[in-house]
Amino acid sequence: MVKLSLVAKRLIEVYFFGFHIHQETHDLCEETSCPVTVGNFVLSHNEVLPGFTPPGSYKLKMTLSGAGIKQLICISFDFKINFGASESSVSDS
Repeated sequence: MVKLSLVAKRLIEVYFFGFHIHQETHDLCEETSCPVTVGNFVLSHNEVLPGFTPPGSYKLKMTLSGAGIKQLICISFDFKINFGASESSVSDS
């Protein structure tokens, strides 16, 4: 069984049409209590997009790592940003 240690990191990478365009790292222990014990836990994240974000296909990849462990969890999903008649929208693909 794996526990996230007191030095857990969360890496978020964003790709636009397959090109790496953004990366940020967060200290997981600033966002939830550490160590995270075995079992279910919830982690949420909000991101404000720049004033102009090009429409198209994006992929977000999030990796959680702990002390001495390169990758504990890896989550990725695709999404699209579309322009509507009067506003932009984000949709799962």
